This record gives sequence, C-alpha cells and structure tokens, in this order.
Amino acid sequence: MKEPTLGNPQNTIEVLQKYNFVFQKKFGQNFLIDTHVLDKIIAAAEITKDDFVLEIGPGIGTMTQYLACAARKVVAVEIDKH
Repeated sequence: MKEPTLGNPQNTIEVLQKYNFVFQKKFGQNFLIDTHVLDKIIAAAEITKDDFVLEIGPGIGTMTQYLACAARKVVAVEIDKH
C-alpha cells in the first residue's frame, strides 16, 4: 500500500468536492484531516501486520488508508449509501 493521502486537508476537501459529498447529521459524520492525529490513533491502537481490522463508518476512507498501511487486512462497513 502506498502512503496515505487523505489525511491532508487539501486532498480531503478535493475528494469531498469531486463526489459532491453531503454531510449527514444523523450519521454524526466528520473527517479527520490531521496526519499527526491519524498516526497517533494507529500507534495507540497498536495495530500490526498480524491484525484484521473491522472499521465501522469509514466515510471517504481517510482512516481506512492508515489502517491498510498498518494492518494485514481491513474491512470497512459504511451505512451511508451515498
């Protein structure tokens, strides 16, 4: 897996605009756009290449990219069909 790109605010905004993303309050949607915070979350979770990760509510996949770099396998489940 190549280096994650969605932790960068400019890249996240570009993806949201490209796909005309509309935030859904009922899903509590928000997006991590700080690479340092994403790195700290992965480190705190102590995810290794031996781990299988189930991510609930991946949104546009920002955290998913970081998880995929750290884990053996990631399955992401999204309820927002848009």
